[in-house]
Amino acid sequence: MHSGRSELNAPLDSPRFRFSFSAFLHSPSAAVLAAFLVRFLAIWFSRMHEDVPHRHFATVGMEAVMISHSLATGQGFANPFPHYPYVTAWLAPVYPWLLSLSELVFRLDSPFVGIFAAFLNSFFSVLTCYPIYYLGKKIFSARIGLGAAWLWAFLPIAVIMPIEWVWDQSLSALLLALLLCFTYYLRESSSALHWSAYGLLWGVAALSNPTLCLLLPFLGLWLWLQRRKSHRPSLQLFARLALFLALALIPWTLRNWIEVGGFTLVKSNLGLELWLGNNPKVTDVFTLYYHPSGNYREYRLLVLKGEPAYNRIKAHDALAFIQANPGTFFKLCFHRFVDTWTGKYDSTDDTYVQTLGIAEIYLWFTAAFSIVAFVGLFFALRTNPWESLPLAFCLILFPIPYYVTHSSLRYRHPIDPMLTIVAVWGVSRSWVFLSKYAQSFSSTATKGERQGPVTA
Repeated sequence: MHSGRSELNAPLDSPRFRFSFSAFLHSPSAAVLAAFLVRFLAIWFSRMHEDVPHRHFATVGMEAVMISHSLATGQGFANPFPHYPYVTAWLAPVYPWLLSLSELVFRLDSPFVGIFAAFLNSFFSVLTCYPIYYLGKKIFSARIGLGAAWLWAFLPIAVIMPIEWVWDQSLSALLLALLLCFTYYLRESSSALHWSAYGLLWGVAALSNPTLCLLLPFLGLWLWLQRRKSHRPSLQLFARLALFLALALIPWTLRNWIEVGGFTLVKSNLGLELWLGNNPKVTDVFTLYYHPSGNYREYRLLVLKGEPAYNRIKAHDALAFIQANPGTFFKLCFHRFVDTWTGKYDSTDDTYVQTLGIAEIYLWFTAAFSIVAFVGLFFALRTNPWESLPLAFCLILFPIPYYVTHSSLRYRHPIDPMLTIVAVWGVSRSWVFLSKYAQSFSSTATKGERQGPVTA
């Protein structure tokens, strides 16, 4: 007790206080605190400087808000957009359920749901600092992990996304980072409890953002090979992983079969998303004005056919367009590839970016961030390929569905924590390389000066 009081009462200039404060700054908790303050100030700024008649900092995510309101008022998982009062599988269920807590528990009215969502998303974003630190430390070093956590705390994309979008992107980023941490941890663990929890976590991820499960076969294969090198038994553990993933998905899939009609594993809208990005009217990324929430012709077809049949029709139309126009399809995929890594579409269409007048800065920063991250991934795969391979899976494989359907920085956001880690590693290795080059150049110049001028 005495030593505890003496630490608390230590003067600010004492060595003990300086040591403890320095230790705090060199811990991920300091980055978490900074991330919280930055996001809190951003929420405050966006709300205090809002012009109510002309919303400049409006949150985006009508479907999630409407479904959460339907859940909170006892109408079930339904009403994804105006004038569509039917049960739905339009979105994955986890995030709307969490959002419905704003009305169920806190009794918030509609205008305050967006604020609740901003704080909820920011909470997920802040917590992401911890798995970022763990992954950076595990794969590279504690310094890289700490640098990545601090970069995430101030990264503009990681600050804006939770506040602007009432969607699952911040939750998905946290889940994917946790799944990667778990994947590295299970190389050494044969605990049935740990593998069961891993399967359930994949289930939660699938019910939050099904695209995350694209990485499961590749991370699973990496994990199998890593355990095989250590001669650890794996077959029963992988069977347990599959079992608990299935147990997490079956109830929702059965619900969709009974209430929505037809087989829908998690979400029903893949056919529409594919068609929105691949039809004769697409010129850049996708045709938003064809979405049934704002297009009467598409809305009427959706109501008449029902969600499963409607999406099968849209998928058929999209595939027919792709088959008839392969050159156009690859051109559109290239546009979406560029947009994914530069934010080209967001820089011209995003309401926050336009209101703040930072379109050009946002575009160049996003492009530079992506380039530095891929430089870091190159160095990582060159120096320690097996250890870095899960990060490469995330960066290379995860965006592929969005190249094919349609792109947005919001869709890319789940892999932004991995981009942050390899970006810090890229800066670190580039600095070391440039320092060695500068030192070598300086030594050569000094040696030339000592030898004096060369005469004929």
